[in-house]
Amino acid sequence: MAAGRHGRLSADEQVRMRRVYARRRAVVAVCAVLVLLLAGLSAHAAMGGWSRGTAPRNQSDIAAQTVAQTPFSTIDPVVERDNVPQPNQAIQEQRDQEAARARWTNPTGSQPDLSQYSNLSVDVNLAEQKVYVKSNGETIYTMIASSGMNDATPRGNYVIQQRGTHFYNASEGMGADYWVRFRGSYLFHSVPTGPEAGDYIASEGEKLGQPASHGCVRLTVADAQWFYNQIPEGTPVTIA
Repeated sequence: MAAGRHGRLSADEQVRMRRVYARRRAVVAVCAVLVLLLAGLSAHAAMGGWSRGTAPRNQSDIAAQTVAQTPFSTIDPVVERDNVPQPNQAIQEQRDQEAARARWTNPTGSQPDLSQYSNLSVDVNLAEQKVYVKSNGETIYTMIASSGMNDATPRGNYVIQQRGTHFYNASEGMGADYWVRFRGSYLFHSVPTGPEAGDYIASEGEKLGQPASHGCVRLTVADAQWFYNQIPEGTPVTIA
């Protein structure tokens, strides 16, 4: 539509132009509202995903952000020193049993080579429950022992006699290894066994160091074996 003589639009054209401008303003306003709405949603999502709106740059940052956002009540409490689990009780009991067993299986001390000594003798001290092996009257080895209950081990002076690797007394229900006779049926020997050699009775072994036998002198397994192998026949024995 051409302009009038003086360059002015007609009334109809002016009305149409105002309507066009109004529509444009409405479109611009709607777009602005949408932009603001989208910006708000983006900011809300960012605040929910990251602490303080800062996106972590790597895995370490993510872990740090996660810890920072974890409620205090969900964090595992620090274990108090008094509540630290103790070593397994079964393991400790096994260690205790092994230590107790070692007391009656191992040597009492450092066992000497008796072939290097002369004038040997054996003294059994009933009060101390110990056996002293001597050379020229000087003690060269001391062994823990168990003598007879109710003073059943005979006191006196004897000599070392026969020996053997194992015996079993059915009437008593026990035997022993590495026996060495000093008088009749009285012997030095290991802690008691069952019918078979090496079948040691732990409950009897634990009595070592106190009167426990029917008259014989019990020694640790290692000491009995050493005594069996080392002490010469005819060596004098004193029991007091």
